[in-house]
Amino acid sequence: MIVEFLSSNSKFAAVKYNNDKLSCGKAELMAVRNFQALSPVSKPRAADFKAYLQMIGSLNPKVKNKQLHLSIMAKGNSRSKAELTDIAHQWLKRMGYGDNPYLIYFHNDNPNNHVHIVSVRVCKNRKAVPTRYEKFRSSVVLHELIGHDPLAQAERDATKALAYGFNSLDQFQILLKNMGYSGYMRDSALHMVKHSRTLHAVNLDVINNRIQQYHPSPIPVHALNSVFKTLLKIVSGNPTRHPSFWHAYLRQAYKSELSILLSEQLKIDIIYHRKNREIVGFTVINHEMKLVHDGKEIIDLSILSKSLENPEGYIDGDKVIFFKTDEVQNKISESIEKESIYSEKNQNDWEKGRKRR
Repeated sequence: MIVEFLSSNSKFAAVKYNNDKLSCGKAELMAVRNFQALSPVSKPRAADFKAYLQMIGSLNPKVKNKQLHLSIMAKGNSRSKAELTDIAHQWLKRMGYGDNPYLIYFHNDNPNNHVHIVSVRVCKNRKAVPTRYEKFRSSVVLHELIGHDPLAQAERDATKALAYGFNSLDQFQILLKNMGYSGYMRDSALHMVKHSRTLHAVNLDVINNRIQQYHPSPIPVHALNSVFKTLLKIVSGNPTRHPSFWHAYLRQAYKSELSILLSEQLKIDIIYHRKNREIVGFTVINHEMKLVHDGKEIIDLSILSKSLENPEGYIDGDKVIFFKTDEVQNKISESIEKESIYSEKNQNDWEKGRKRR
């Protein structure tokens, strides 16, 4: 789970944003707390909530960015809307907003269940809610509420990442970033960061030893090339920016029909790399075989990102069906499993041949 802080202006535009979602059926108002002055109003409007929040905010002119707007997001459907709402209540209390007026909305416009919280950074006693180290404290509070140990998890994730085959430090960092970590170098170690907190350090010698031990075979690359060419006949690999622009991380994440299909069906991730909003390359992570590939080894970027105007078939469940011949391919999962078995066998043969040489 993550906490993402959003706009903190003093106009309380977040009330309208969430109310618009509510109006079009993409959100549900889960909780309204501490709006005592509005209790005589049977059905308060969004404008009423906004005016009340602005009034409380005006009690302390020294606080410039009076709006609190954030989201608490779970992975997929791992938490229900009721569970997320309960976590939001507890989070607000622990962060000093428990007695302030606040609204909690559940949004259903994203595959990951999440709630939005709107409140004010000024208390009714005119004092400002403490915001020092806010992002750090917010993640610590959230982890305590859900019983999560981020230090132990980071160590497990580092061990998991080191079990993959990769041929550069950049690829290892891309793998960690795909797990949700950023990183920085210090004292001959790569330090893993999540939610503004350094959680674990991986010694560079350990990473370099893993790189030296990795001897990539061309066989898995050939298998992926075949899979990519087949699927690009029916889905597009042209990446588009994630629609959830309010989320800082997702705003930078580019996906395509192909990347979504490969991730869901085959446990293969395509990581598109951009420079000034232009896609300049990509990395492929095969989680089934625990391999990281430079995308250009598999297929040219110009071919991958080409728009698909006339699909030659379609996906039916986990099957590929072509229009012209009505040919039904094997299940996608079975096809890649066949390719993987073939690749693993040839990988072993290739390794034996390499050692004999």
